[in-house]
Formats: sequence, C-alpha cells, structure tokens
Amino acid sequence: MKQEIERKYAVKYFPENLKIESILDIEQAFIYKDPKTVIRIRKIQDKKSDDIQYVYTVKTKGDIAYHKDSTVANAYEIESYIQKEDFNELIKNRISNIIRKTRMVIPIENNLNVEMDIYKDDLQDFITAEVEFPSEDIANTFQKPEWLGEEMQYKELSNWKLSNMTKEEWMKKVTKEIIENNRKIILELQKNEKI
Repeated sequence: MKQEIERKYAVKYFPENLKIESILDIEQAFIYKDPKTVIRIRKIQDKKSDDIQYVYTVKTKGDIAYHKDSTVANAYEIESYIQKEDFNELIKNRISNIIRKTRMVIPIENNLNVEMDIYKDDLQDFITAEVEFPSEDIANTFQKPEWLGEEMQYKELSNWKLSNMTKEEWMKKVTKEIIENNRKIILELQKNEKI
C-alpha cells in the first residue's frame, strides 16, 4: 500500500521543449464508494507501444487527518492488475460515468512528474496537471513550473466528482478563461501531433 500525496493545477501553456515520457489513453470508472474508500478500474493504453493494462485501484483515507481546505490530496492507494475480462465485467456495474482522457507524463525537476490529463467526451476542453509527491513536506514546499497555472481544489474537481458531473456542472467550477486557454492548448497539441 502506498501513500498518495498530490496537488492539482490548471495548465497555462505547453512549452515546446518539454520532454514527454509517455502518452497514455485512459478509460476509467468507479465501481464502489463509501465515506472513506473508492474503488476505481482503469484501462490504460500506451500510445507508443500499444501495450494495454487493466488496473483495479482501492483508494482510502484510512486514519489520515483530512483537512477539508487543503489543496494537497492525501490518501492510501492499493493497485493490482486484472484481466481484460474482469475489467469488462466490472465496468458493467459502475456507479459513475466513464471518464476517457489522454495522459501525458512529463518529468520535471527533483525526480517529480507532471501527469497532464486532457479529458474527452462530456469533459472535453478540461485539462488538469497533477504532481505526486513522496512526502507532505515536499508537497507543501513545491514550487510549480511556470507553465502550470492556478491550483485547483481537489474536493471540487476530483475524478470521482468529475465522473458524476454534466458538462454544464464542471464548466461552472472553472473560469471561462481556463476553458478558452485549454482549447488553445489542445489545438496546439493536435497540430504538433502530440495527442
């Protein structure tokens, strides 16, 4: 079981010289939720190798002190690989909408990665960038790269919340400027054949 400590940001722009470690197409849904635990399943396809993995994830707050105003998401996570057939059966009993997104994994300084998610379907024009940290101290003192924008509240824009929102609902949670900027970023990435 690993501790998951993350912060989530908007994206101001996408620098041309950024190294992209991997590009993944992700399809995910939630199959269980209670006040402290969620269970998510994912199909992850690597766009370079076409390798496909199916992942079953349990996330729990456990006995962690959870600060409702904190921008740092803090939970425990257990992941295991499952078979395609299991994924296909489990997704039939989902309790959320299916989220489809393209994830770009971008290394930054201090052995950290930005996971930039470009959402599809009803979440089209939404982009987030998450950074996962080895400790809360590092998360709290993190100086984001200049190309990342304002910090987003985890509680309002978690994947669980997004998976239960309509397009109108999530668009009310972010500014029109962010949405317009996201559209420009997506067009640029498509033009340069990055996504």
